[in-house]
Amino acid sequence: MGESHTQMQPLLSDYDPGSAYVEAVFSLFATIRLNWESQQRSLALLLTSPSHPEEQATVAANLAIASAQSGLPTVLIEAHVRHPGLSQRFGLSQGPGLSDMLLQEEAVTPQQVSRYLAPTFVPHLWLLSSGIGGMPHGLAPYAARLPELLRSLRRFLEEGQGQSGLLVVHGAPVLEGADASLLGAYVDQTFLVVVLGRSTRMATKKASEQLQRARARLSGVILTQG
Repeated sequence: MGESHTQMQPLLSDYDPGSAYVEAVFSLFATIRLNWESQQRSLALLLTSPSHPEEQATVAANLAIASAQSGLPTVLIEAHVRHPGLSQRFGLSQGPGLSDMLLQEEAVTPQQVSRYLAPTFVPHLWLLSSGIGGMPHGLAPYAARLPELLRSLRRFLEEGQGQSGLLVVHGAPVLEGADASLLGAYVDQTFLVVVLGRSTRMATKKASEQLQRARARLSGVILTQG
């Protein structure tokens, strides 16, 4: 469950349905859904890592696919705005997205959100790309707008799709700056993706402590191969 900068790990849809990898991802999704406190409200999850965004992006994308394949309307949000890559994984062009919505002056509404969401080849799964607006300082200057954005995405699912769903946020690594800590304060659950053989114990401990200081609800650690 790893990748390099030159070769991306295949998406969940590329694996045989009965493979151990697919079973592991669906098991992770099932655990999250069983611990969902209120399935009347869409759940927002943040996936971050100490310092390995490539493996983390794979986990986020595949968790979102598992959710959609289970029949749950799902939005995958690329919040690692300084290093986009999820559009390429899904064979989509990099168009307006998260950064463009945050940069605009008017309020973010569910109707506006729907115009920025790109349907993927997986039924029930939309991608909100990082966008094309420049954000050299990351999400920090726009932190006050993040709750509004998440509310509008929830309403897109609950009102537009007629049921609660899942928001999977692929955030920047914790140790790269403040973005993951900011998002962790606003989502329902945060998961730390740890890469076996690459994420050091010290880095993992430091990332966990930083998230806890930001009052993120750290729900667990996801181990993956490098």
